[in-house]
Parts: sequence; structure tokens; C-alpha cells
Amino acid sequence: MYKLFFMETTININQLVSEIERLDYNDKINILARIVNLLKREEKAHQAVSVTKLKGLGKNIWQKVDTNSYVSTERDSWE
Repeated sequence: MYKLFFMETTININQLVSEIERLDYNDKINILARIVNLLKREEKAHQAVSVTKLKGLGKNIWQKVDTNSYVSTERDSWE
């Protein structure tokens, strides 16, 4: 197995691709699979939550509350 050792903290993409080109086919596939897995993990971490997914959230809290009375009480507290 070919191993990459880099002394610099910043790696030029062209240098990285040149190193990958030296690898055998199986190692290239291995790197590709690892990059795909990395991207999948990042995608899950960065997925936006749609507002529509919030529908019904906390509805159990309001089940026993008379909403009209609650709103009236809140409005009265503004004065």
C-alpha cells in the first residue's frame, strides 16, 4: 500500500492529485470510497431543516389549553 506523508499543513490540490495518480487501482478506489463517505457525513451535518417539518411540534403541550383564552390573556397583558 502506498502511503502519503506531507510535511506541510497546506496541501496543493495538484500535488495531491499527482500523488494519487501514482497509486495502484485498488488504492485509488479506496481513496474514492473514503472521500464519498466523508462527503455523505458532511451532507448529513449540513442538511437544512424545512420549516414544514416543524408542523405539529409541541402540539401535546397545547392539548389541554384553551387557545382563545390564552391569546386573550396574553393580549390583556400588553396593556
